Amino acid sequence: MMRYMSVFSGAFSRGRVTNFSRNYYDVIFSVFMVAIAYFYRNNYRIVYPTILYFFLLLMASNVVFNQLLRTRVSVSLWAIDFILLFNLWVITGVLYYSGGGESYFWVLYLLPIFAAAMLGSLKDVAGVVFLCALAATLFSWPLHPADLVEVMSLLVKLSVFILSAAAVYRTAEAKKKVETVLISKRREVEAMTRELITKDTELAQTASAGEVGQLVSGVMHDLGNSVSVILLSAQIACEEESVDKKDLERIIKAAQFSKNVISNALGIVRGQEYIFKPGDLREPLENAVHLVDYAAKKKSVTIKVELSPDLPPINMSKVHMERLFVNTLSNSLSFVPQKGEVTVKAARTESGITIDISDNGPGFPESMLKDGIKAFRTTRKETGGTGLGLYVCSQIVEKHGGSLTISNVPSGGSIVKVNLPLG
Repeated sequence: MMRYMSVFSGAFSRGRVTNFSRNYYDVIFSVFMVAIAYFYRNNYRIVYPTILYFFLLLMASNVVFNQLLRTRVSVSLWAIDFILLFNLWVITGVLYYSGGGESYFWVLYLLPIFAAAMLGSLKDVAGVVFLCALAATLFSWPLHPADLVEVMSLLVKLSVFILSAAAVYRTAEAKKKVETVLISKRREVEAMTRELITKDTELAQTASAGEVGQLVSGVMHDLGNSVSVILLSAQIACEEESVDKKDLERIIKAAQFSKNVISNALGIVRGQEYIFKPGDLREPLENAVHLVDYAAKKKSVTIKVELSPDLPPINMSKVHMERLFVNTLSNSLSFVPQKGEVTVKAARTESGITIDISDNGPGFPESMLKDGIKAFRTTRKETGGTGLGLYVCSQIVEKHGGSLTISNVPSGGSIVKVNLPLG
């Protein structure tokens, strides 16, 4: 039963037609014909005012038709067929009350023919042309072969119907192909735009290869120290007859430290979701300083942290705030000379907290200060720079409702200034 129902519904499935550009030419044409009907109201062929009622119906149906096409992306072919048949009926009424086969209003049949040619399929066009030709023939019936004028008049009407339908249909098909290509290209552009937005979000959520390398070196160093503490404490405990509680405490602390180091590093690398909670800025800053401490010691760089004692809690995503500090500190460490200096200052302001990360390196290039922070723009490609560090930082700060700016110190060095709101 379901199979037969499917076949039955498929037989009546007409599909949909996309919104095709269509002007109000048919409405204007109808108004023009109304004016002619009014001025020729005294003509013996015209039944007045009945013909005006049919013209008003014709204009109303075309207004509805245009509105339907303008307000919908696609329209059912059944709806188009219904409107076309209604127009044919109204136009037939106009001809009936204006002289039948001798009426000059037969040109109104071109309206549904044009509409079918622009919006329908080839079958629709053929069907509408057939109905128009049938109506024109019936109005001229019976034909007298001896009356050459009457026969030629009917042939002219039929020729106009067929040639007009063919010309408009070919033009419409060509335009539909162009619109199909444009729609396809527009979808490609939209897809590329969505991909760029997604990539932009991923940049702010997933650590770059440079960041991972920086973190791995620090994490491996810290884990090496932790493992050494655990190993030595365990060896001492094994060699002694009685287990000293202090040795066990050292093992537990070293294991907990290792767990925290791995957890913090993975949180940054994986790019966790933003989870905002009130918190102290000191904790993510201390974690970040600890993660880059190994890289700082390799260059004998001093990292100074100067925090105001009255720093209030802020609504922040802890993992991302750690990443902000890791990136800014790593950026400074990449440029400062041996035995250089990086300073982090944080102070309370009227609207929130201001953080300055400064160094005594060469400073930012003038072009970067002029153009601002952009993704993939770096001055150290030869050393593995990706140009994502500061860009990701700006995205993180923006997510927190703050702002990030860069500048140079007149005496030498750079400053990254971060302003964060309290709420």
